Parts: sequence; C-alpha cells; structure tokens
Amino acid sequence: MEEDFTSLCRRMIESVVDYGIYALDQTGHVASWNPGAQRVQGYEAEAVIGRHVSSFYPEAEVQAGRPQRNLELAAREGHIEDEGWRVRSDGSHFWANVSISAMRDEQGELTGFTKVTRDLSERRSVEEALRRSEERFRLLVQSVMDYAILMLDTEGRVTSWNEGAQRIKGYSADEIIGRSFTTFYPREAIAAGFPQYELEVASREGRFEDEGWRVRKDGSRFWANVVITALRSGAGEPIGFVKVTRDLTARRAAEEQAQRLAAEQAAHAEATRRSEELEAALRAAQEARAEAERAVAAMTVAYRELDQFAYVASHDLKAPLRGIGNLAQWIQEDLGERIEGETAEHLRMLQGRVNRMNALIEGILAYSRAGRAADPPEWVDTGLLVREVVELIAPPPEVQVKLPEDMPTLETERVLLEQVFMNLLGNAVKYGGATRPDVEIRIGWHRTDGGIQFTVSDNGPGIAAEYQDRIWGIFQTLARRDQVEGTGIGLSVVKKIVERRGGRISLESAPGQGATFLFTWPGQVSGSSREATA
Repeated sequence: MEEDFTSLCRRMIESVVDYGIYALDQTGHVASWNPGAQRVQGYEAEAVIGRHVSSFYPEAEVQAGRPQRNLELAAREGHIEDEGWRVRSDGSHFWANVSISAMRDEQGELTGFTKVTRDLSERRSVEEALRRSEERFRLLVQSVMDYAILMLDTEGRVTSWNEGAQRIKGYSADEIIGRSFTTFYPREAIAAGFPQYELEVASREGRFEDEGWRVRKDGSRFWANVVITALRSGAGEPIGFVKVTRDLTARRAAEEQAQRLAAEQAAHAEATRRSEELEAALRAAQEARAEAERAVAAMTVAYRELDQFAYVASHDLKAPLRGIGNLAQWIQEDLGERIEGETAEHLRMLQGRVNRMNALIEGILAYSRAGRAADPPEWVDTGLLVREVVELIAPPPEVQVKLPEDMPTLETERVLLEQVFMNLLGNAVKYGGATRPDVEIRIGWHRTDGGIQFTVSDNGPGIAAEYQDRIWGIFQTLARRDQVEGTGIGLSVVKKIVERRGGRISLESAPGQGATFLFTWPGQVSGSSREATA
C-alpha cells in the first residue's frame, strides 16, 4: 500500500508542468527532477541530477552564499520561501518563487530537501510595468506646475500634494498634508457649507466641477476651476477623492477686460450713432430754423400787408359810416322834438346800426392783429394792469370786481395781456350785468411751470356744455339781441393772443352757475412769490 501511495505521488509530481518540483540530498545536490522543472529551468533529468542547487542561481548570488544559506535556513526552520532571479540551462534569467522544505526520517535526521520553483517572470513583468507606470504617473503628477493635483481621504483631509499645488496655493507638502481641504476656501463659503457640499455631490455622482474664489496661503484670492473625482475600491467602497485645481485668475481678468472693451466699443458705437443722429438733428433743426425764418419773414410781410389792408378797409368802411352817423345826429339835433313816431325809432335804429358796424370793424381789426405786440416785453404789475382795465370798462355799481391783495409781476408784452383782460372782464360785465343785478367778478392766479395761470370768474348765467366749443370761433355769440349787443369776436381775439404766446385757455361753466375762464401766461415771474386764488 505504501508503494502504491509513493507511486501515486510520483505520478502526480511528474504530471505537474507549471511548477518545478524536485528533491535535493542533504548536501543540496539534485536527487529527482520532474517535467515541470524541465519546462521551467530548461534542464533534462539526465543532465541535472547530481548537480548542486547553486547551478540555478546567478553567479553573484552564489558568491554571496545565498544557495547554502537558504538550505541552512530550511534545515533549521523546516521551511522557507524566497523570491529572486534564477538561471535557466540556456543562461537566461527568470524571476522565481521558491519553496524549500527539509525532509527528515523517523529519528528526525535530515535526509534531504524538497524544492518547488514557480516561474513568476510574467507576473513580475506586469508588476514591474505597473510599478514603472505608477512611478511615471507619480513623477508626471508631481512635475505638473499648471495644475494643483492632490488627493483627499474620505473626510476631505489632504493626503498628497504636487508641485503645481504648491505653486498655485503657496503651501509646501509638509505644511498641508493632513489638513482639511477647507483651508483653501473663503470664510463665507465655509460658513455656507460649500466644501462639504462638493464632496457630497462628488460621492453621489462621481464627479463635481465648479468655478469660484479660493484662498492662497498668504490670504490672497484667486479664481479657480475645480474638479473633484470620487475614488472607490474594487468593492465599490469610497476611499477618497482626487482634486484638480486650475488658477483662472488671469483668464478671468482677460475676460473681464474683453467685456469692458466690448462695452466701451458698444458705448463708443452708440455715442457715434447718437452723435450722428444729433448732427442730423442739428442739420434738420438748422434747416427748420432757416425755413422758420423764411416763414417768419413771409409772415411779417403778410402781417404788414394785412395791417395795411385792415387799415385801408377800416378807413374805407368807417368813412361812410361816419357820414351816416353824423347825418343821423344832425337830423336829431336840428329837428329835435319835431321827430316823432316811426321816424324817431328809425333814427335810433340807424344810429345803433352805425355803432354796431363800427364795433364790428374794430373787432375785425383787433382779431387780425391779435397776439402781435409792437412793444418789447417789460415788467408788468398785473394787479395794477387789471385795476386800470376795470377803470376803462367802468362797470355799473351793481357789478363788483374783486382782485387778490397780492398779484404777481410778469415780464411780458403789456398790450397783449391788457387785451385779454379787457375782453374777458368786458364779457363778464356785459353778459352778467344783463341777466342779474348783483354780478360778482373774481380774479385769481397761481404759479405754474414757466409762468402764471389766471382765472376770471363770474356768477352770471353760465354757458351750457353744448355751446362751450362755439364761443371761441369768430363771429360766434350767445347774446340775445334784446339783452345785449355782441360782435362774436372778443373771445376769438383772446384765444388767438393766448395761444400765440404759448399758453392755453379753457372754460368751466354750467347754466345758472356762472363761468370761469382759465388761461396760462408764460413769462418770468417777479414780485410776489405767494400762490393765491381770489
């Protein structure tokens, strides 16, 4: 049975081709040799049995006594493992994993050794290539100067630091390794929990990228692009982070400068465009001014011709009227009380028609000249002007005209303002006095932007809404012939004067509630600064 087991073991050993399995005697000479040993080390059994184990070691190892030392360790400790270079039959070297076990008899005496050799050249080549690759990568990362490349543990503490990180952030590796990466963030970002948020996003999504302000060792800030990548083990467990930081301060400054330049160019283009528009507007204004001057010149000529025509027409019309009036007056004075009945009534009617025609001619003449003053502007005490107008109108005692105690002084054309008050007060006295015995007329005023707004109010009969637009037209009158004679020109003259002066005139009235005329009069104001309404 023992022979059968031994035979089985021999067949098993001989069938192994990936491992060199052989026996050594007590002195280290080869006693057996399997096919795996032949494949790994290149020797056939006949050529190697009896040779010393040192034949498989490089000469330097033999000179150093390593083969004998390994046997002594195996004899003393029972078993050793070793890795190192070994030599094949053709002299080539391979990297071997060697296991040497001591064999002893029943009395414990050393009878030899078993040696198992495995060729690890391919694995070592891969490991060496990986080691060289890792070393090259480490050197590459370490030598990168434009990027800060560092590793963090799962808590965000720095575990590696390259030259670029030192250049960008100012810390040496000894100063920063072991410290939290929050060291590089502004206080407000730390207070907001932003660094921890970055790690959370990177852990959840695998990667986080951001641009923002970071802090150097000296406290200065720089604009950074930051990429944080999560690292995981083969089992998927988090083992840390890789953080790459790039200083974009110069790029940001260039972008801001480019934006400023673009804004300046846009502003310059806009200014140029506006300048061209202003030049075009100026040319248009100059042309319009020239056209206006030509129009004014033509209008001046037309006004002169109109004045001449009005003068001639009024003279030619008044001459026969004057003759008719004088004749009627002579008849009345010469015949006296002998004129009775229809003849006397006809003479009165004739005299009335003459007076009305004279008033009409004067009104037409006034309308043609409305708004044109022959005299330059002067400082006018408006209170005094109104009182003088009232004296000229000479209202009957039952008509009361009330003025504010303090009225403004205006720089304006006196004759134009006088014409306006003459017509408005005259209308109020004429139409109000014809309808009620206790007429009251009030003058009011208050400042406006660029001048004064005056009001002329009465408690007369008022004007219905449907007639209020008509009163501004020439020859439009609401007077009843049995109450008062009116030419229908006065308010047209007033409107023309006010609007030519750049003002506005309006009416507020209702039947039975009187009428209020409001008109603005542009001009420089002096004297009273009190706003008043009477």
